[in-house]
Formats: sequence, C-alpha cells, structure tokens
Amino acid sequence: MWKMRYGPNAACFVVFFFLGASLARAQFGRGGNWNMVGNDPQRTGWQRTEAKISKDTVGKDFKFLWKLKLGQNADETNSYSEPLLIPSLLTSRGIVDLSLVGTANGVYAVDFELGTVFWEKHYDVPSRSDTSACDNKSVSLAADPPAVFDFKSAQAALARGEPPFPPLPAEGIPHYIGSETGGGPFVVRGAYVLTSDGYLHEQFLSNGADYAPPMKLLPHPSGGPHGLAKLDNVIYAEVSAGCGPLSGVWSMDVSTPAETIASYSASNINITGLDLPVFGADGSVYVVSGSGASDPAAGVYANSLLALTPKELKLKDWFTLSASSGPAHALKLDPVILTYNHKQLIAAPGKDRSLVLLDSQSLGGANHHTPLAETAAISSPAAESGSWGRLATWQDGATPWILAAIGGPVATAMKFDRTNGAAPHGSVVAFKVEGTSGPTILRASWVSRDLISPAPPVVANGVVFVLSGGDAKHHATLYALDGETGKELYSSEDAIHTYARLAGISISTGQVFFVTVDNTLYCFGIPLEH
Repeated sequence: MWKMRYGPNAACFVVFFFLGASLARAQFGRGGNWNMVGNDPQRTGWQRTEAKISKDTVGKDFKFLWKLKLGQNADETNSYSEPLLIPSLLTSRGIVDLSLVGTANGVYAVDFELGTVFWEKHYDVPSRSDTSACDNKSVSLAADPPAVFDFKSAQAALARGEPPFPPLPAEGIPHYIGSETGGGPFVVRGAYVLTSDGYLHEQFLSNGADYAPPMKLLPHPSGGPHGLAKLDNVIYAEVSAGCGPLSGVWSMDVSTPAETIASYSASNINITGLDLPVFGADGSVYVVSGSGASDPAAGVYANSLLALTPKELKLKDWFTLSASSGPAHALKLDPVILTYNHKQLIAAPGKDRSLVLLDSQSLGGANHHTPLAETAAISSPAAESGSWGRLATWQDGATPWILAAIGGPVATAMKFDRTNGAAPHGSVVAFKVEGTSGPTILRASWVSRDLISPAPPVVANGVVFVLSGGDAKHHATLYALDGETGKELYSSEDAIHTYARLAGISISTGQVFFVTVDNTLYCFGIPLEH
C-alpha cells in the first residue's frame, strides 16, 4: 500500500469514493465558475459552460429571483465589485453555491441558491482623504479555480495500490491556498482580497477564515487597486494614477518562500481602465496607458497597449495609437483577447474612438503603429463622458464577436447592418471578425436598444446580457439580447428599484448577478430545480 504525506486529503479521497460519482459531479462536473472579473484571464465576459440559458429559455423562463441588502454604510454607493461566482463548493455545511461581493473594506459570501449571507469578512483599513479621485473604491477580488482531477486514473491507481494523486510539495512551499493543484479532489481553495492599504489577504473560500497573515503587495496605499488575478501561482494587480503615487502593475510569485514581488511602473502616465490587466495564453500581461510624455529609455509609452512578460513584468512589445504624445481620444474600454484562424488577437480601443484588432505576436507591426484592422469612430464625442468598462467577446462556431458598451450616441458615419431603435444615451455595439481568405476586418453588425450608462456586456450561449445602469432619475434595467442581431429577448422592466454605478455582471448556472448603489445584490435567472 502507498504511503505518502497527504494528511487529511488522503482520508477525504477514500471517503469520496465511498460517496460515489454523484458527489464528484457535484463538486467538479458542474460548470459556471466566475473566478475573476470578466470570468477568465482574457476578460472575455463569456460563460462557456452555461447549460440553462439559451435564446429559447431566456424568453419564457428567465425572471427576477431574489435580492439581498449587503451592508449599511450609505457612503459605499460606489464601492461594490463585480460578483464572483463559485458554484458547488464543498464546505463543512455541505455543498454551497457562493457569490463573493467586495465592499470598500470587506467581502460578503452569499449562498446564491438561497439568497442568504454565508460568511462575511471586514478589514481594518486606515481611512484615506484622497480616494475621491478613484472611480472604484472596492477591494479587488479573485478566487482559486476548481481543481482539475482525473477520477478514472485515480480509481485505477487505487486499484494498483498506488497514490491516487501527486504528492504535495515540500513543507512550507505552498504559502497560499490552492497553489498546488495536484493535492487531490478536495484541495482547499482560497479567496484573495487586495485592500486599499496595499495588503493582500487570503481567506478560506469555504468559511472566510484567515489562511495566513496579510502580505504587502503594493508599495503604497491605493484608493482603488484593480484587476486582481492569480495565474500559475503568480498574483497580479494594477493601480491607476490618481489612486496612488505611481501607476503600474505589480506581481507576487507565491510558489516559493521568497514570494518575490516585481513591478512595471508607468511613472506619472495613467494605466487606464477598471479591470486590467488582461492575460494572453502564454501568460503575457496587457495593460493600456493614458496620455502623457513617453519615456522609451524607461520602457514607458503613452496612449499605448503595452505587453509585459509574465511574472517579471518587463516590457516586450507595444502598440501606440498615434505618433503624437498628446491625447488620442480613445474609448474608455479595457481590451479583450480572442482567437481567430489559430491566432491570438487583441481587440482594444484605437485613436479617435475607434476599435483596433492586433496580432499578439507583433503589436502594431515594425513601427508599433499599424493595427491588423481598425474601425471608423464608433461613437460621437459625447460618448467620452459615458461608460467606462471593458470589451467582451464570444464565438459562434469559428466566428468571433466583439461587444462594446458605449455611452452616448453611435457616430453618425458609423453604419451597422442592424439597429434596434434610437439609442441617444448609450448602447451595446457588436462587431464580427471576418477575413478567412483575405484581410481581417471588423464588420459592424448591430446596435442595441437605448441604454443609460451601460455596464460591460456578458454572454452565455449566444445571449448577451447588459445592465442599463440608469442614473439618479432612472432605475437600472437588465436586458437579454440576441447575440446575432441585438434584438431584445428579455427586460427586467421595473424589478430594480434604483440605479447602478460601475456595476459588473456575472453568470452561473442559469442565473445573472449584479449590485446596485444601495448595496443590494440582485439575482435574475432560471429557477433551480429542487
């Protein structure tokens, strides 16, 4: 019989097989995880594993399910993050579907099957007087993905008297929950929280308890750290100018006891966006810089999409919107990564409110200014004061679609194949990537109905969900749209009683989640079967 250092995991594994395959499917076979903002490292906003939502079901079965007030502080009207979703989490109280929601100084974990708080955690963060310059004041959140485990191979190994899963690393090597994914089907998972004082906290995902003392990740306090992500045992975060003394990207390698911290500093040039960085398939880190004076000797370029190396964050490539160092009037949209014709492409805001498509192997070509494809101006100048979010992408077979939520009207000269009524306040616009036998183009496909301060769209099975955030005079409204035409399939009408600001939407197991300015978590969707 095999003897190795597995601790309680080994006992759990034996119990697991006595419980049978149904528990395995509950913990690992059910999709719908939304572990970071935008769902995945590419920030696509695309829920690929959704089984319940479709163009047919959303029209007849989709409805308001529940809402839950979180917190009491009326000053936190701008402080809630996009809900993260962890379905079928094994806890001491059974299998639970969890939603994590960040506040200015804490986290709520909500059982989203029942609509009740499962655990909550609050942090003692010193107050700051200069956070008014930051658009997003919430903590930044990320969660470990579920373990990837081959049950058939494990059963065969047990029958041979061999260990069912790889050994854990040497004592003390991982310092972080989930940093070793080979620890069996019941590997413990963590939630990672970056607070505005620059400290990284780690909670047991199952109960919110501290796993280890907090670690200093950012060198200075920041009113709004963004884009927290954990990839290949490296944790990343971004800070924009105005939220701290410096703008840039930071990383922490948690695979070794040294927990090495690296950074890319953009000096006084702003790293724009709310959900950066974005990650390529090879781990490359992508961020967008704002206006200012470039410093090539320091690897700093204004008005550019910057590609950084994984972990060390060294500049390796860039695409600059124009040769001028002045403002390029780009849309306030974070980039997104997609695949087309076996190539990794990046959709990003271009100059003068256009969209560009870039080849990740050579951003902007030899002169760093030439995109693979570029649209005309999408929106009118009025859109510059509108929404600020991220692009989204999904694929219909081999055809990629790119979605953008814009504030203000579509540019007069921009012609789409289909419109869905006048949209003076804002809309979602959709583009097809085409060009299998010729130059790659972005074809303007459709414009949605009118939306007020639209949140970044998200997609499941060809259904596009977008939240019309509203304002102090108009309540928010959730819409479901046909991903091929933009036609309205569902509206929440008057079910939401207030507006939403900088809200993010997430999708899991037939349900859609977001938070409004009165600290209320909403759940719409297809009711669970009991």
